[in-house]
Parts: sequence; C-alpha cells; structure tokens
Amino acid sequence: MILKEKQPGNSRDPRLRAGEDAEKQMAFYLQRAFAKKNDCFVLNDLRVTHSGDTAQVDHLIVTQFGLFIIESKSVHGKITINEFNEWSRTFNKVAEGMPSPVLQAEAQGSVLKELLKAHKEQLLGKVIFGKVQKGFLNCPVFVYVAISDSGIIDRKKEVPELFKADQISKQILTELESLKKKNNPLSLSLSLPWEMELSEVKIVAEFLLSQHQPKPTNKSLPAKQEVAEYKTASKNETAKGFVPKAGAICPECGNHKLIRKSVTRSDNTETDFLACAAYPKECKAIFALVAVAKTLNKPEKLETEKEEHKEHDTCPRCKNGTLVGRKAKTEFLGCSQYPKCKFTSYRN
Repeated sequence: MILKEKQPGNSRDPRLRAGEDAEKQMAFYLQRAFAKKNDCFVLNDLRVTHSGDTAQVDHLIVTQFGLFIIESKSVHGKITINEFNEWSRTFNKVAEGMPSPVLQAEAQGSVLKELLKAHKEQLLGKVIFGKVQKGFLNCPVFVYVAISDSGIIDRKKEVPELFKADQISKQILTELESLKKKNNPLSLSLSLPWEMELSEVKIVAEFLLSQHQPKPTNKSLPAKQEVAEYKTASKNETAKGFVPKAGAICPECGNHKLIRKSVTRSDNTETDFLACAAYPKECKAIFALVAVAKTLNKPEKLETEKEEHKEHDTCPRCKNGTLVGRKAKTEFLGCSQYPKCKFTSYRN
C-alpha cells in the first residue's frame, strides 16, 4: 500500500532536479510492486525529527519484519566504490567524490528507531494483549541504495546494499519471503526474526506519516544566487585539495564544520563517520572514516581511542575480533571483523 506519494519537486538546480527524477523513478517501481500489498506500507519523501535530529528518507517501507530504507541516487555516468569504501561518480570523463549513501541511510534509520522507541507504548501497547512488549530496540533496519537506470556500477568492492533502481523491489520481496520462512513454526531456524502484528504495522506506518514535517524553504536568497554560492564553495574546497577531517569546514555547504558521528547498524555493530555539523537538517555531507584515514598525510590518533593497542589484541570495540596490521598510506591496526566492526588505531 502506498501511504505517502512522491511529491513533485520544483528546484531550479539541475543537480537537485536530477535527484528528484531518480526518486520519482524509484517511487514508480515501488508503486508497481507494493501498491496492492496490505502488509507493506510505502512512504515517499518522509521527513521526521526526534531529539534535535532529522531523518530525510527518500523511500521507506514499513513491514512486519522491520523497516526498509531506500536512498535514491541520480547517476548518469559511472559510480565506483573502491576497496576502502570510498564512493565516486564519473560523468563526461570527470570523476568526483561523493558521500556514502549507505551511511546516510543508516543514520536515517537510527533516527527513525529512536523516534519509534520513544513511542513504543503508544504504538505497540494497545494491540499485544498480554504478550511481553517487544519494543523497537531490535527492530531491523534494512538499507538499500538505488542507482538510476542509466547509471553504471563499477564494483571494486562488493557493497550488498547497492542495486540498480529496477532491482530494489525484487530484493526487498525476496528478503521478506526469507524472513517469513524463518518465522514459520515448521522452520528449522534457531533464531526467530523480530516481528510485528499486521495491525501494528499499519499503526506504525500511520504514526510515522503523522510525524512528517515538510522541509522548510530557504527564502533568504534567490534560488539562482543560492545555487551559485553553493557551487562556488564546493569548487574552492576542491581546488585547495580538501582533506575531510574533524574541525574542517564542510566542503558541501561551506558554512559548518565537520564533526565525528556514529550509527548503529542492524547487526548491532557501530560505524563511525564524519558529517557536516548541519547534517541532516541543512546539509547531507558525510564521509566514511576509512576514507579519511587513507587520505591523511600524517597518522592521527582518533580522539576516542586514547590507550595503546597491539597486534593480536582483542578488539576493544566488538570484543569478538582481533587487531591486525593494515596499511593504506599509513600503517594502522584494524579489527579482523571488518567491515562489521570498523575499529581503527593508528601506529606511532
């Protein structure tokens, strides 16, 4: 069921218009796949806030077995992901770096989960009739990145969340079918998936729709002037050989500093990244820390890792892996469970 349609955009910026076209294309595929399903609720262009954080979700599907977030990206050339999880796109033989859309979607999922957790009694308490209230702590958030049909994906590294837009619906339906089989009483699976009742799914979807807040328009600058200043700031940073690091001015908006943030994945591992201080309300700039580590000329010790670590020590973050030596442009220790655990400690 389509609970919230894709809203038409009216941007004058060619890049923003291209992004709107990519979202419109993805919304069409979701309409075709889910419009007649009464156990899945699709919300396009959803924007919610919680505790000062904002999630701007291109496409959200609320199901019995969790939330599915789809981040649409307009790519008319080639998109590349290298072994360090750095994203770039090439158009007319010109390559430029881009923020990780996977991290963007995971950050959006964290805000949605916190919002649902804060209202769990309202959303689940009325319909469980004596069962132990499960809440949303373990509610899975499945993330997908949809590349427009005209784009080409160059996979130097396998990214399981990345698909062409026309493949996303099939991937989600396959995942849902797998989760349903695991929850079957005859299933041999030792772990049952997190699940909501059908009535709860509708309540949750309608609650999220009620929390939607349209993005405020910036009336302080004429549209053409605003776009021109944005492009000038981006070009200036590129010309200076900008290296993303905490405290640096954001290369996207040019108004705020980059700060370190973290997001919890659906498998309960943490991912650290750098983001604009205005993310995600005013700016969507976001950078994977592994990419930052590769581009720095000098090894910098991360602020949160004060103690010394040695090779073969137990990973202090996930407690499951061991520290192994790695090398990009600098030598550092990383968890053997990478990419599930992205602990990093630079060697002196």
